[in-house]
Amino acid sequence: MSDLLPIIILAGGNDRVETIPDGFTADDLLRGFKGAVKLPSGRCIAGELVERIRESARFEKPILVGPRRIYHDLVDCEIWDTTGDLLATVTGLTRILTERYPHRPVAVSACDILPTAADFRELLDVSYRPQADSGLWWQMIAADPDEMGVSGWKPSYPMRPSPDGPLLNLYPGHLLIFRPDAVRLDWFNRFLMLAYRFRNRSLYERIIRITLRVMGLWLADDLRRIASFQWPGRIVGAPYGIFRMYYRYCVKRVTVPDLAAELTRQIMVPGRTRGFDHPVAMAVTRLRSFAKDIDTRTELEEILRDGEAQRGQEGAPAPTCASHSSKNAGP
Repeated sequence: MSDLLPIIILAGGNDRVETIPDGFTADDLLRGFKGAVKLPSGRCIAGELVERIRESARFEKPILVGPRRIYHDLVDCEIWDTTGDLLATVTGLTRILTERYPHRPVAVSACDILPTAADFRELLDVSYRPQADSGLWWQMIAADPDEMGVSGWKPSYPMRPSPDGPLLNLYPGHLLIFRPDAVRLDWFNRFLMLAYRFRNRSLYERIIRITLRVMGLWLADDLRRIASFQWPGRIVGAPYGIFRMYYRYCVKRVTVPDLAAELTRQIMVPGRTRGFDHPVAMAVTRLRSFAKDIDTRTELEEILRDGEAQRGQEGAPAPTCASHSSKNAGP
C-alpha cells in the first residue's frame, strides 16, 4: 500500500449568511462557490490548491466534492458530483469514505485555503507522521491576531499545549486526517455541518446551538444501548462533557490534550481505537496558512494582491478575476 494519503477537498458553496462577524457587513462576506474564484495564477482557488497538494508529493490524487457544472473545467482532478449544498457535500464525503477508504487514514481539507507545497510537506512530515498511529489527527495553529494579517478577526482560543505549557492563542486548522471506521460518522458529519453553519458566532452560542441539535443522536445512542442490554448515559454524559470543557476553557485551565480526550469520548467509536497510540491526536503548529480560510472580500483581496505581486516579479500579466455563485448552498 502506498505511503501517500488519500485527500478529499470539500468544495460546496454558500449563498446564506448565517452569521456576520463583528466589524463586517453582509456585503463583506464571500458567497457562492469560493473555490471557483479565479486567482492571478490563472487557476481558481480550488484548482490552485489541487496543484499545491500534487506538488507536495504527500498525497494520492485529490478528489473534489462539489458540483461538476461549476468545477468541470476549473480543476485537474476527479470530481465527486453533488448539488453543492451543505447536506449534499457532507453526504458525498461520507459515501467516499465508506466506499473507498473505510480502513485507511484519509485527509479532508476545505477548498478555500492555500498552503504552499512546502507547508503541506512540513505539516505531514513534522506534525502528522509522529502521530500517524491515531484514529483522528487535527492541528491547531499558534498565532497572534496581528500575525494573521486581514484574517486576524477569525475566532481563536487561548489554550495550553500541555498542563505546564504557556497559554497560546490557537486557531483551528482546516485539514483533518482520520480513519473512517474509527470515527462515529453520524456525529462527526452533524458536527461538521453545525460547526460550519455557526463558525463565526461566539463560542458559548456555538456550544448551545450544537448541543441542542445533536440531542437526538445521543438519545438514539441510548435507545440502542438499552436494546442491547447496555447501560445508557450518552444523553447526560455527552453534554456534561461539553459544558465541563467550556467551564475549564473559561477559567483558562483547558489544554490541547484535554480537547483531544473529549473528542475521543464524543466522536470515536468505542473499541475501534484499541492499538492506536492516540485515539485522537492534536498537534500545535505555526503554519498559519492552514488557519487562513477565505471568508471575506478583504481576505480574497490580500491573496489577489500577493498573487499579482508575485506575478509582477516574474514579469507576467495577471488575468482577470471571476467568481461563481449558486442558489444551492453548502461548505
